[in-house]
Amino acid sequence: MKSILLITLISLTKAGAQQKDDTAVLPVSSPAFFFSPGNWTGDADRGGSIFRQTWYPGAYFRITWTTTNANPTAELLLDTSTFGEKIKNPPELTYNIDGVWYSGVKAEAAIPIKGLSGPGPHALTVYFSTSEQTERWGTPQASGLNVVRVTGLKLNRDCTSIPAGSAKRWVLMVGDSITEGSAANNGKSDNLASWSYFVGTGLQGLGYEYGVSACGYSGWLRPGDGSGDVPPYYQLSKTPGGFEDARSRWNKIDARTSLLDVKKHLSGYGENGQEPSAILINFGTNDRLTNVKSADMEASITGSLQALQTAAPQAEIFVIVPFGQYAVTELKASVSKLSSARKIHLIDLGPAAAKSLAANGYWSGLHPNMRGHATFAAQILAQVIPKLPVSAP
Repeated sequence: MKSILLITLISLTKAGAQQKDDTAVLPVSSPAFFFSPGNWTGDADRGGSIFRQTWYPGAYFRITWTTTNANPTAELLLDTSTFGEKIKNPPELTYNIDGVWYSGVKAEAAIPIKGLSGPGPHALTVYFSTSEQTERWGTPQASGLNVVRVTGLKLNRDCTSIPAGSAKRWVLMVGDSITEGSAANNGKSDNLASWSYFVGTGLQGLGYEYGVSACGYSGWLRPGDGSGDVPPYYQLSKTPGGFEDARSRWNKIDARTSLLDVKKHLSGYGENGQEPSAILINFGTNDRLTNVKSADMEASITGSLQALQTAAPQAEIFVIVPFGQYAVTELKASVSKLSSARKIHLIDLGPAAAKSLAANGYWSGLHPNMRGHATFAAQILAQVIPKLPVSAP
């Protein structure tokens, strides 16, 4: 039987009234919150009690509670102070409440949850669906501005929350604007219309969670976002075989926060023993389109794969050839060099996928539409699932 946590914590009172409001805020530090692995930071590194934030479209969190209230309410609380004057178009969210979806929800300080009805159990999942590709990475001294910062969920005081548990196994998906979901939903950017969301949802059916680490304009050696402030995935140094840590993002969540634990292993939440079970990487499009030298690209690919092997030694690593067949030669050469490592795999959907994208618009173009993304996701899952344990413990 699931243990139940009574909602206490932050009481809210009505202005000018002696009587207490019938609501209470469940803070982000509550075990009732589950945050997607590898995506979120907090007011104390990756933890703390004040907020959790992310800049990654595709990141999500969920919470489940019960109530005896016949007319329950819920309100998602965000800290929007980072937007200031620079962020004119805040990030958009999508949420699912008890199986009903609401999309195009602007990130505002207080977001009433629609569709909540009747007593009993309720389940809310909130997704970061899209944001403008600017002011997201931050600096070592300061947070990015264009982020989603969650501070809590306001519920009726008679509610009880259910502990979420931890992610036993998870999959990290890395890529560029295509993985992020740019123009995926009938020309509108939306991670929930992208291959990464479809693959992640399929893996959840097998007991896995997932984290999406994607950034438009980026590549193995290409900086990300329109402003170029997000580092390349694995920036080579002048020392043969080395990389520039400060100018690489393979081992970071943002400019201030490491993706590694104290043992220098990839970690879902910063603790030891939280490495991903698999890593899927879809890079090369932007490197090729901006004429990155083949030798440099191959060295970056090889170096990053070796770094990932060290940081997640048990993970199955899947290198996905971009759907448009960009950088296919360099990708195949790098994977071939490491072919003795059983845990590195190449997924190549072949020239047919590229031809479909370049043809008559049925699958759109450089940025696939939802039809294209769904087709590619099905083909990717068919190659990933046989390499993974059937279910998570």
